[in-house]
Amino acid sequence: MSASVSASASPPRAETFSVTEVERISGLSTDDLLWYEELGLIDSVSREPGGQRIYSASNLRWLEFLNRLRSTGMPVEEMGRYVELAQAGEHTVAERRDLLAVHRRRVAAHAEELTATVHYLDWQIDFYDKKESALTAGSPGPA
Repeated sequence: MSASVSASASPPRAETFSVTEVERISGLSTDDLLWYEELGLIDSVSREPGGQRIYSASNLRWLEFLNRLRSTGMPVEEMGRYVELAQAGEHTVAERRDLLAVHRRRVAAHAEELTATVHYLDWQIDFYDKKESALTAGSPGPA
């Protein structure tokens, strides 16, 4: 027994997302999305017949990657360089890896600085907790 498909059945459509859905999913505003496009950081955004942008699942994965780079403080110029390399093809794999490795080292160093700052803040908060307890108990406590 063979299955038949109706001639009127259309092929499954790839999942797409409106600008509003992409804003909700990615946390980026419409202005951010347009800025990314203007900078050439995101391409291949399709348009509906009325001109509205429609994003693919691939676009969403790319936006997540860009968001992570931005959240780590990667300069837009470096993000642009990464995009150029990616668009240039597979022969740039080593250079893309190196660009990310250099940035990772900067991020790790910054994380260490932040950890040290958190420890200092913990010490300072502990100092004030002790001072407050001492004042409540009626003694002057630490100076």
